[in-house]
Formats: sequence, structure tokens, C-alpha cells
Amino acid sequence: MTRSMRASSLAIALAVALLSTGASAVASPPASDPSRAAARPGLAPAGAEGTYLDEEGNVLSMRGQDADLVAGSALLLGCTPGNGADYPHYTAPDVSGHGTYVKGTCTNNTAKVYNCLYEWYTDGTWRRKSCSSTVTVTAGGGAGNRSNARHVCHSTSQLISWRNHEDVDVIGEIDDSNRPYRQANVYCVVN
Repeated sequence: MTRSMRASSLAIALAVALLSTGASAVASPPASDPSRAAARPGLAPAGAEGTYLDEEGNVLSMRGQDADLVAGSALLLGCTPGNGADYPHYTAPDVSGHGTYVKGTCTNNTAKVYNCLYEWYTDGTWRRKSCSSTVTVTAGGGAGNRSNARHVCHSTSQLISWRNHEDVDVIGEIDDSNRPYRQANVYCVVN
């Protein structure tokens, strides 16, 4: 009975931790899945939602939205940072994206920020290619006051859809767990 209660408590704690961070990983389809194997980088259709995958093919739960829409979102829990995710862009020889802290409805001046780059694939997936390290920054951004995710382009001959998702954790203040993004088409293919 005690062992069963411990297992239940651990499962509940894990679920709460995943929900509070907005992250989870689910087993991906087998690598032999023909739809995944045949997929290739491409242009996302307008308004494409898609499934997010990490580098190992595991499905990610993303609570993101276009960063341009974040300013009008309702306050659900704590404050809502604005979003400083910039548009993915080419910086030879890489695709690059940055994250900064914009206060939004938050009042504290510092936050921990990181960002990740996702490449669109023709099977309807956004595949994570690179994440920055987590950095502590002050509101406002600028060179040296932002996170930076980069990945070397294997080819620059094709226009591909990319998303730059940012996560902001305001220091000393409860904030929402959204991971807003900006999306752009970049001449960069990463296989």
C-alpha cells in the first residue's frame, strides 16, 4: 500500500512539473514510419499548426502562439511577458534566432530566456534543430542581452519555413508558460 502511494505521489508530482513548464515528451512513432522517412524540409502552408518533434523524434507539447498575438492575450496566471523572439534569419553560414525579455505585464526587470529553432517538414512536423543556452537578461534586449540559437545550413538553395520559439522565466515573479514564436522563410536547409 505504501509503495503504491509513493508511486502515485511521484506520478502526480511529475505531471504537475510537466504542466507547470508547459513541456512534455511522448514516444515518437518508430523510425521505420514511412511518412516520417519520406518527409523533407519545405514551406509551411499558411496557418500551419503541425506537430513539434525534438531531435530524437519525440513529440513535444508546445503552448506557443505567434509572438505578434501575445500582446492581446488574456492574463491567465501571474504576469504575461511580451515576447522578444526575433524572426529566424540567415547569418552565414547558419540559420539563427534570438530571444530577449520584454516586460509585457510583468514588473521585474530580469528574466531567464532561451529559444529554439524549428524547421518545417512536409509531413506536417516542426523539427527542433537547435536551442540556445539559458541566459539571464534584463528587459530590453540588444547585443549581449539575449539568447541565441544557431544551426549550420547544409544548403542555401531552397526557401524553408522556420520558427523561433522563446521561453521566458521572469525572476521573482510568476509568469505564464507560453512559448510564443516568430516564423519566417529562410534560404536554409538543415537535414
